Amino acid sequence: MFKIAELQFVAQGKDKMVYNHPEDSNKVIKVMKRSRATENGSRPPRSNIKNNRHQGIYREFRREMIQYLQLCKNTYAKNQFVFPVETVYGFQPTDQGLGLVVEKVLGPNGKLLTAYDLIVGEEFTNKHTIALKRFFDDCCKYQVVFSEVNLRGLMYTELRQNRPEFVMVDGMGEKVFVPWRSMSRSINSYNVRKVEARLKANHENLIQNKGK
Repeated sequence: MFKIAELQFVAQGKDKMVYNHPEDSNKVIKVMKRSRATENGSRPPRSNIKNNRHQGIYREFRREMIQYLQLCKNTYAKNQFVFPVETVYGFQPTDQGLGLVVEKVLGPNGKLLTAYDLIVGEEFTNKHTIALKRFFDDCCKYQVVFSEVNLRGLMYTELRQNRPEFVMVDGMGEKVFVPWRSMSRSINSYNVRKVEARLKANHENLIQNKGK
C-alpha cells in the first residue's frame, strides 16, 4: 500500500488528486478526494441505492477502465493498446483509498501541457490545430465515448508516438444506463463532433478574452 504523503503531487481536479508513481516514472496514480465521499464511499447527497449501483466515488474509475477495455476489444485483431485516451494499467491500494494507475502524458518539454495551457499561453500553432483535428477524427474512428470533456482534460505530447498529438486523460466513458454511444458508431460520432464544435468555440472565446 502506498502512502499518499510520500508521493509526489502532480495535479488535481474537482474530484481527483494525481501523483507520480513512485516505482515507474511513466505512470501516475489517480486518487479520489476523500472530501468528496461519505464513509461508505458514496457521493453525498446522492442516494445509497444509486451510489451502490454505480460504485460510488469509484464510478469514474469504472467508466475509464471499461472504456479502455472496449477500445482494446474493438481492435483485438490488431493487438492495439494505444488510443487517443490515456492507457490504463490497473489499480493500486493507497492509504487514501483505491488508486487508478494510468499512463503519464508529458509535453515536449517533459512537463504536463494541456490544450488550455497552449491556448492561454498563446502557443497554440498550426501543428496543434492539426493534432486536435486528428484527435477528434480518431475518437470517431475508435468509437471513444465522451462524458465530460474540456480543454484541460486534453494533454498535448510529442513523445508518446513521436508525433504531435492530444490525449484525453479525463471525461471518458458512458454515463447513461443504456449505452447508446457504445452501441452505435454513428450516434457516438455525432456526439464527438458536437463536443469538437463546443471546444472550438471555447478556444475562440479564450483568445478573444485574452485580448481584452
